[in-house]
Amino acid sequence: MVRQIAMVTVISMLGGLATVAPGIKAQAKEKVAIVKGTVYRGDKEHRVAGATLVLLDEKAGGGGNSVEANADENGNYTFDRVVEGKYTISIRTWYDRAEDVPCRLLAAKTKDKDSTVIVIKDKAKYVEQVLIKGFAVKANKEISRDFDIACKTLFG
Repeated sequence: MVRQIAMVTVISMLGGLATVAPGIKAQAKEKVAIVKGTVYRGDKEHRVAGATLVLLDEKAGGGGNSVEANADENGNYTFDRVVEGKYTISIRTWYDRAEDVPCRLLAAKTKDKDSTVIVIKDKAKYVEQVLIKGFAVKANKEISRDFDIACKTLFG
């Protein structure tokens, strides 16, 4: 974000005056981070290619600063510019047949605290949807976070 300085005269910390020419621009420091990692199922040998990850801004009810990324063929993803805040992570994978969906439970969780896994049918595809609440992003950091989306029963 670039802001134009409106003041022409600035009082310096040393007590003197300095003149700033109109039109000089100052770079405002953005509070953003890089988030990257791998999506896998059970162990890192079983990476999940093609998953869609969305960071849903919890403060804005899912809107606001939400961002999306896709896992590559090795399950790796990167969000380049994530605004500082708290997010719910959505991880979705699609399958042509119900038998292909790895999670056989209608409702489940992952090993992450505050997680939910559901499997739904959307048009001709089956969607495995993982939601993990409370992911905090701090500004000016590179955050490495892997996600194991293997599901387990809600009651164990």
